[in-house]
Amino acid sequence: MALVVRAHHPWKTRILLALVAVVLYLGGWALFEYGRYSAGFDGIESRDERNVLLKQIDELEDQISDLRKEKAGLERAQQIERKAYDDLDTTLKVLQSEILELKEEVAFYRGIISPRDAAQGLYLQTFKVEANGSPRGFRYKVILTQVFQNERLARGVVRLSIEGLMNQQPKVFNLAELTEKHVKELEYRFKYFQNMEGDLQLPVGFKPKRVILSVMPAGHSADEGTIEKTYDWPA
Repeated sequence: MALVVRAHHPWKTRILLALVAVVLYLGGWALFEYGRYSAGFDGIESRDERNVLLKQIDELEDQISDLRKEKAGLERAQQIERKAYDDLDTTLKVLQSEILELKEEVAFYRGIISPRDAAQGLYLQTFKVEANGSPRGFRYKVILTQVFQNERLARGVVRLSIEGLMNQQPKVFNLAELTEKHVKELEYRFKYFQNMEGDLQLPVGFKPKRVILSVMPAGHSADEGTIEKTYDWPA
């Protein structure tokens, strides 16, 4: 049996495989480019279109940024305008309130100088009742006047009572039953006018309907010189 010795060159195999790979890659790339060319694809034109699109994107982003700034500016302007309107509305309400107060003061002083009931000398100028902020609590205000030229000192008492319904039944409460210190009546002593104020606390379940005020000058009988007025309870 004869022994055959053959030379082995592995590097030649590697070079051959590398050449085959290069040929396959180049062939594939050539086929890919040929396919694009056959389909009408132009690489240079494609790059130009891409650059145009990128430029348009940049322009649109700039426009969006400008629009956002404009939107923010308009929102700030709207907020400033709304605040200015609210301030004007508040100022108008304050001025209207001041005008109303001034009108009431003018009417008050006119009543002192020339009251509508000047023949009696004494006049029940004002009565008000309004909520004072506490549950079922109210603040009342009574103003008495007399003729300005009258130098006589007016003295007497004012009695207050409230009519209404309690558990669907008629009920009358006097001032002592509705005040913390159980004030029976309000005493007055003045030459020109006097303001009397205080707080009322209505019982639970009582629905007031009207207020009765009786102004009773000192030194007179129960009927002589008494001023009695009825006021509807404010809604």
